[in-house]
Amino acid sequence: MHTATLTRHRAAPELIAALRAGTALPGDRLEALRRFTLAVLDRRGAVPEEELTAFLAAGYLPRNALDVVLGVGTYTISTFANRLVDAPLDPPLAAYAWTPADPVPTASA
Repeated sequence: MHTATLTRHRAAPELIAALRAGTALPGDRLEALRRFTLAVLDRRGAVPEEELTAFLAAGYLPRNALDVVLGVGTYTISTFANRLVDAPLDPPLAAYAWTPADPVPTASA
């Protein structure tokens, strides 16, 4: 779904490839957003002050930090629900199907 949305909005193929690969994004501002989002995920919201400062220094506002938290929460609920019910991939999105290099660990792992 994410790749289909980015494609529909004419995102650069390099941006899509970097997002899929988990590598640095083109442009300092997008990279700051990526790094901050990862910090929110990795630290479960307890982002170190220097990470928030770097995010704000890239031109974002404190409310944008809350936008990231909202996005993470929405994504988490949606992903958990879809996995719980083994929701099928919508046919129009099949062309964009992707499997990450590192699968999500299971509780038994």
